[in-house]
Amino acid sequence: GVVTIIIHSVNCFWIGSSLPTVRKIFESTRYLLEQQNNATFLSQILPVMRNLSRLIGTDNLDNNNPPCEETTMEHDLLARNPFQATTFIFQKLYISFLFREYDQMKSLAEQYFQLPFKSWTLIFSTSARVFISGLASFWIYRQIGDIIWIERGQKAKKILSHWTGSCEWNFSNKYYLLEAEEYWCNDD
Repeated sequence: GVVTIIIHSVNCFWIGSSLPTVRKIFESTRYLLEQQNNATFLSQILPVMRNLSRLIGTDNLDNNNPPCEETTMEHDLLARNPFQATTFIFQKLYISFLFREYDQMKSLAEQYFQLPFKSWTLIFSTSARVFISGLASFWIYRQIGDIIWIERGQKAKKILSHWTGSCEWNFSNKYYLLEAEEYWCNDD
């Protein structure tokens, strides 16, 4: 049941539901996870909740809690389980990209690409992660010209191209946006 609730919450975030609605869904999910003392899943939704707060323009995690600082529980889990870092670092990368905070985004992208991508957590938002990391890679390449970044962007584009073959409606727009970013990198 908990996995279904988390999938629903995360999907609401990525499909573009209204932010106040998504925030309420995450508040309910957080409450349930806290009641069950489920630190593993809680650490997966807290970074998303911080991003929701920032997108809404508040510094509170939700309507009933203090400012949304990173918790000791999250850092303890990150130290014990590097797979927890996929969501933690990706969400920070994502919000830095959205708010055009280049230095922070670049630092987080470097951390993100060092992670072992064999985690079940990638199931929830793999396409978003591939797309955003591709966008970030092309942006970093335009700033510093290091070939590794354009290669990472091209890899993301290739993955989306493959997925387009199985579901064009879902993935072609993301593929074309990455293709446009690559053209921009090549002054084309």
